[in-house]
Amino acid sequence: MKLNRYGFALRLGGLAVILLAVACSASPTPIPAAPAAPAARPAPRPPEVATVSPTASAASQPTPAATESPRTSGSAEDAAAGGESLFSWDFQEVDSGTKPAIALSSDDVPHIAYMLEDLNGFVKSATRTDSGWQPETIAEGYFYGPLDIGIGPDDVQQVAYHDHQGATFQPNKGDAVLAKKSNGKWTLEAIFDAGHDGWDTRIFVDSDSRAHLSAIDPMEFGGDGVEYYSQDETGAWTVENVGSGELTYKWATSVAVGPDGVPYVTYYDQKKNDLVLASKIDGAWQLETVDSAGDTGLFSSVLVDEQGGVHISYMKQESASSGTVMYAVKGPSDDAWKIDEIGGLDSLEFGFIGARNVTSLSLDGAGNPWIAYTDEKVVKLALWDGSQWQIEIVLDAGKDKLGQLVSLKLDSKDEPHITYFVVTSSRPLGGNIMYAKGVKK
Repeated sequence: MKLNRYGFALRLGGLAVILLAVACSASPTPIPAAPAAPAARPAPRPPEVATVSPTASAASQPTPAATESPRTSGSAEDAAAGGESLFSWDFQEVDSGTKPAIALSSDDVPHIAYMLEDLNGFVKSATRTDSGWQPETIAEGYFYGPLDIGIGPDDVQQVAYHDHQGATFQPNKGDAVLAKKSNGKWTLEAIFDAGHDGWDTRIFVDSDSRAHLSAIDPMEFGGDGVEYYSQDETGAWTVENVGSGELTYKWATSVAVGPDGVPYVTYYDQKKNDLVLASKIDGAWQLETVDSAGDTGLFSSVLVDEQGGVHISYMKQESASSGTVMYAVKGPSDDAWKIDEIGGLDSLEFGFIGARNVTSLSLDGAGNPWIAYTDEKVVKLALWDGSQWQIEIVLDAGKDKLGQLVSLKLDSKDEPHITYFVVTSSRPLGGNIMYAKGVKK
């Protein structure tokens, strides 16, 4: 019997049926409707002391042009003494929903995609306007997240998500879907592939405004792991397995494309408990272990800078409820990965409705990494300022429970835009979509 990291059977016997029933409603029992949106409430406030000073050992800019990345003997937070906030934060409630992702158009307007995972669920997108957030429905049905949103040079929103394609589990149905908004209307394209795949989708939109996706074909449904989806110049899709082997769908993937057109996909190897980077070189997928120290590589986020350097944020699990956020960088001329510990999370819940995208990575105009990270109680932001890490507490949730998901983008002024959600119900998972904008002091 194959066991997962907590000793639970994943595929065989009755529990596999239970997993199917939970994830895809193998029994055609409707999930209760989501609760009505709660009354508006005051926006949360960050704590008075919101930053954590970086370690003294951090030394140089972590870009391929630098000779070394920042290195620490412990995490940046471990050596901290506290400090003043770098930003003034504006918090706004966007809409009711869960599992949001954010993208910025060329004029720095934020767009947030989000969803409700229910038999009568939805996928929506909200755009910030002068009169407030303007939500619109992309699709209605039975969907699964996290989803993702990307915007290319053409300023067209592109949203990727998993559609069950029915109210009951069917092994030959269930695919990734790409929604695009053009001329004011949303068009939906299912990316058909054998099996029930396209889970936990991520998207990268390249310089030609073409979408690249990573997703999971889950072992629970007979799938063989991480998949990469790409479009050619005609819009035709190719779906490839990167060679990860069987994996479940709980620990996230991430996708990016380098300036030379090479695609990169990161994922957690749950058999070896390692962070793995897959890259397609000369037409073949190559797998590289980035970090193998401890139980590491969960919830990764990958980007490639203009010089071809690869940057990854991710989490190392420390206990049943805690983890350390990590950062790895490798320049085009580097022989080895340079790895830092960024900070800790102490209120994590793992499992089917547990942690999802707990790290989100962006690069500023100088190529410096910024990492947003979260658990059920806090949202934090770590940024490399060219000589040291600076860590800021964006939000202390207090009595609220956060959804363990965060999405970060930087605008043309290198000011952060962050989305996350506050949990209002557990089954079905319901929440309030939140947005935080940081303005430099």
